[in-house]
This record gives sequence, structure tokens and C-alpha cells, in this order.
Amino acid sequence: MKKRRRLYVQIIVLVLGLSLSLLGILLLVFLDPIHDGIIKTAMTFKEGSASYSAWLINNPPLDMDVYLFNWTNPEDIRNRGIKPKFERIGPYKFKECREKINITWNSNKTVSFKHRKLYHFDAKESVRPLEDMITTVNAVSLTIGYKVRHSGYFSRKAISYSLSSLSSVQVTEPAGKILFDGFDDSILSILNLASFGEIKDKFGLFYGTNGSEGKDGYYNMYYDTDENFGKIATWNFRTTTDFYTGHCNDIKGSAGEFYPINPTKDRIVFFSPELCRYAVLEYVEEVTVKGIKGYKYTADHLFDNGTLRPENKCFCNGECNPSGVFNVSLCRQGSPTFLSFPNFYHADPYYINSIEGVVPDKERDEFYIVLEPKSGIVIEFAARMQLNMLLQPIQNILLFETVNKVYVPIFYFDQKISIKDHLVTSIKLLQHFPEICTGVSITFMTIGLLILVGLFVHFYYDCACAKKKYQIEQVKRPVSTQDIPTVNVPSGK
Repeated sequence: MKKRRRLYVQIIVLVLGLSLSLLGILLLVFLDPIHDGIIKTAMTFKEGSASYSAWLINNPPLDMDVYLFNWTNPEDIRNRGIKPKFERIGPYKFKECREKINITWNSNKTVSFKHRKLYHFDAKESVRPLEDMITTVNAVSLTIGYKVRHSGYFSRKAISYSLSSLSSVQVTEPAGKILFDGFDDSILSILNLASFGEIKDKFGLFYGTNGSEGKDGYYNMYYDTDENFGKIATWNFRTTTDFYTGHCNDIKGSAGEFYPINPTKDRIVFFSPELCRYAVLEYVEEVTVKGIKGYKYTADHLFDNGTLRPENKCFCNGECNPSGVFNVSLCRQGSPTFLSFPNFYHADPYYINSIEGVVPDKERDEFYIVLEPKSGIVIEFAARMQLNMLLQPIQNILLFETVNKVYVPIFYFDQKISIKDHLVTSIKLLQHFPEICTGVSITFMTIGLLILVGLFVHFYYDCACAKKKYQIEQVKRPVSTQDIPTVNVPSGK
């Protein structure tokens, strides 16, 4: 009975040793598929999942710092020997909340939605009050002049008289009105009375956007956790735009929140409704954010005019500006609107050489995204963009006929967000899973091997003991007369 029980125990130990060794080997062999499977499970996008909840609404709201450029010498705009001077005022701190609305799940593994945007001024944290008086270029009169610059002589003369009578090159208003509240303008008032199209009753950079729904378009996004995860399928029911030429009209890239797993050290692409185009960010280096390793991608060449990135030339629409400033007038109702990075960072020196008071700084003005290298989760991003308006001489428009040509900086926003502290541990565990899994597999194989070696030694010891015991028993065994061979002795005769 004891021998049978002992045999059972030895078989169990043998199976345990083999199982641990095999499990350790399997963990090493299938490490990558297991890791990918865990990530796909964690990123599963459906109602009630963690990724869906984070996507549905940003909670807490995002911090947005806004800086305005105060024009200190507008009276010298017609003096060829004096550059326009600007001072950066801010930041004015806002809380931005984006919520997905009108959500529709489609049979082709896409989800359609719009954005509802809410902005709240954070008076407690803001460095500057909204009562600051800011002088800037008059966007209303500038836009009208820009739109009619190629019109006939008599049309321009009529517009010229109206602008000279009712408007000016610059306006001075409180920061709050310039940003969200809007301010009255004589030309807008007349156009509203005449019911001339969809004209707002006031002008403000963000006037009418607070609480707006769907202002940045109708999105359709892939949500299955494959190579298309998070990519935009259509925007406003289309796969191309009409603002540029050739492939520059393509609607492609991430919809903004998610990127496919296993991003490469090459580039990432996302679609921006503010730019009305896709944006390419290029890999530059590995960085660490809160102890998490990440791939950093920058937008340094986003506004290249085709000089360094030939594929960007079709964004020029036949009229390329010096690199660093991007013409978005076609998707801004024909206003002379040009985007750049803050303080003309990474732009041609032409822009800052034509004005005074603006100095770019990489640490403050760089636009970048940092992705976790395996999951593609955004662990940090700095979204920074500046709006400028082109002030230039317009023939037969008296208000602008003799002004200096200059790209007037109006404002820029800065949103820098890092991964939330309560998610850091989870991301670290996810990132170090291969090392943890390798350690576990080596431990399993080591324990399994030790068990098998121990079992082999035990068997060997048992066999040696049994053999020795047998030999001892043979020596101690009494001699029987039957064991003595019989010897026949011959008798003497």
C-alpha cells in the first residue's frame, strides 16, 4: 500500500514538473500574441467599456490656455519704416468639455457621432482677467476687403466707401468680447438688417461656439481593435474635401482619440477639422512620461510648403507662402485666415522679421503627441496652434490700399495634457508585461526543471539504495548445504 501511494505521489510530481516547464516554454513562445490579446481586450470599444467611457466625454474637462496678441502701434501700419509691434497677453484659462452626441453604431464596425463643446472661464486660475482691453486687427473689415480684392473696379469702390465710413483697420475691445462674448460691429449690424445671408450679429473669435453641437462636422470612426482602430472613415459623409488639390483632399488618419496598437517609429496621422485636412506627425525620439516609455511624434513639418516635404505642395492651392504658415481661408468662409504654431515657431524667419515682440520657443510652442509603444494609448500631448490674419494692400480699397503687408498674430491656444495619475500603474503593468511574463516563464521553467531533476535524483537514489540493499542481503544470507556443490572423491582401490 505504501509503495502504491508513493508511486502516485511520484507521478503527480512528475506531471507537475513537466507542466510547469511546458507552461514556461509556451509563455515565452506565445508572449507577443498574449500581450496583443490583453491589449485588445483592454481597448475593446463598446458601450460600458473603459475606452468608450473615456471617449464619450472628457472628464475632468481639459485645460485650455489662450493668449491674445495686443497690437501696440496700429497707427503706424502705413509707415514703411516701422514694424507692427505686438505683446503677448495671457494666459486666459478655460475649461473645455467635449461630449459625443448623436451616436450611431453601424454594421461596418464604425460609429458615427458629433461633438458638443462647452467652455468655462476659470477666473480663479487665470493669470489675466477678461476685462483686459486688447487692440487687434478688425477681422470683419479685413475679411470683406479680402473677399472683394479680385472684384471689378466699381464694386471695390463701393465697398471702399462703406468700409471707410463704417470701419477701421483695428479694433480695441475687452478680451472676453474678442474671445467668446462677441462685440458689436456696424457692418455686421447693417448686413443683419438687410438679411444678407447667415451673418452673425456680433463678432468674436469663438462667438457662438460655446454649447454648440456639430460645428466641427459629422464623424464616422472605425472602432474594431485592428489596424484601423480609431481611424476616421468619413467626415461629413465624405472621404475627400474640396479645399485643396490631389491627395491633400484625402480624409484619413485617426479621428483624434485612438491610434492602432504597435505604432511604428515612423509617423502618425490624424484628421483635424480645424485645419480641414489630415495632419502628419513624425517620430523624433523615445521619451519617458511619468515613468512610462513613449514614442514622441512632432508636427514640425506640418506647415512645410513643399520645400522639405514635397507631398505638402498640394496644400498650397497654387500659391505657396513661406513655410510655417498655412492658408485655411477656403474652409473659413473666405476670410484671410492663416494658421501657424505659436509665435511662428518652426516657421520661416520672414514672419517674425516683419513684426516685433514675437519670439518662438520650442519648449513652449512645440506641437507633439507621445504614444505608448505597444497599445498606442496617448500618454501626453501638447496641442498648440496660432491664428493669424493677412493684412495686405488692396487696390481701390482706401482702408487697406497703403497698409504694410503683414501676417497679424491674433491669438494662440495651448493644451498640454498628460495621462491621469490613476492610470499610470495600469499602463506601467501593461508596458512591463513582457518582462513580467518572461520572469514568470523562467520561474516556471526553473521550478519545473528543479522538480524533474529532484525526481530524477530521487529515482536514482532509490535505485542505488535498492541495489545496495540487495547486495547487503546477499552477503548476509546464510549458506545452505544445498548451496554447497557436491564433490565426488574417488575411492582408493
